[in-house]
Amino acid sequence: MILFLLPARLGERFKDRKPLLLLFDLLILGAVVSAGFVVLLRFVEDVTWEEAIWLVWQTATTVGYGDQPAQTSIGRYATMAFGLMDIAIVGAGIGAVFDAREDRRRRTRLGLMDNPHRDGYVVFNFPGVSRFTGFVHEIRHVESDAPVCVVDDAIEQLPESVTALPHVHFVKGSVLDKDTYTRAKLADNKVVIVFPTHPGDPSSDGTTRVAVDLILDTVTADTRVLHVLVSPDNDWMFSHLASTAVMETLEVLAIVQECQDVHSADIVQRLLLNTQDANPMTVVPERIVGWTWQEFVTYALPAAEERRVEINPFAIIKDGVPHLCPSRLERIEEGDLLSVVAHTGLDWPAFEHALVRARE
Repeated sequence: MILFLLPARLGERFKDRKPLLLLFDLLILGAVVSAGFVVLLRFVEDVTWEEAIWLVWQTATTVGYGDQPAQTSIGRYATMAFGLMDIAIVGAGIGAVFDAREDRRRRTRLGLMDNPHRDGYVVFNFPGVSRFTGFVHEIRHVESDAPVCVVDDAIEQLPESVTALPHVHFVKGSVLDKDTYTRAKLADNKVVIVFPTHPGDPSSDGTTRVAVDLILDTVTADTRVLHVLVSPDNDWMFSHLASTAVMETLEVLAIVQECQDVHSADIVQRLLLNTQDANPMTVVPERIVGWTWQEFVTYALPAAEERRVEINPFAIIKDGVPHLCPSRLERIEEGDLLSVVAHTGLDWPAFEHALVRARE
């Protein structure tokens, strides 16, 4: 019945929600029957509107205080009929409430409900339990209870170990279906991440390219889009798209870092892939043992200028543990190692001599 009262577009979305529609129908039916009974009592029993509503409430709730019972035959017969109808309506209504709740749980489990989250993360193509849970745990080290929505058309529902995680939602839908983007609420969330449909298969980058293109047409400028790239050779596909690539081999940590700090994934990848710019390397300090980290950093620039090399201090390694952001007063001790970022072929002993001369 309620479908006839809804706009066509809204009715189309609710037509397969039978338990919910039944509940709405029962509410409307109960309201109409109650209103009719109120009007009947008002005029047949010659009572006020307040007294008529009071009588209907007593009958509908089966309380039956009896302080103002019906006096006329019509009023009594109407009360009997209404009482029977109300028992049936209330009973059906209680059942409809439980059915509607169960239907909602079922639809949520099967990915048929819209993404309820805002300012969170949307993941296209479920990457598997270990990768996904790793991503969720890492991102929530930084953002406690960050909401995550999975969009996928290849699975029927999320694994139980994933659904047990709080604030994780599932939307079942194809990247080629416009309704998928509406239901995923991409524009309301801050990061969209596209994983490959087939991990390890470079041909998946083509499917990722299509998804990224369609996503960028849907989101706003405030939403960041990241994509996991299987093969670096396929990076050309994304050259003109406003999406950040994260290599599949680095995906979880690089994605999390990129979500928190723009460009960091690209920096990490350049450091580790050894294909562009300078690379990290470990050197053994000898002449600068006893120096503070501040002294090393301070004199590295004039020493680099003298040697005509490009080098940046990166970390101190003490007892095998790297300190990426050491205190400026941290001392370089015997047995320590230094990590620096420099081009291949750096002559560290000669550079260390230049450091000593720069300090003199």
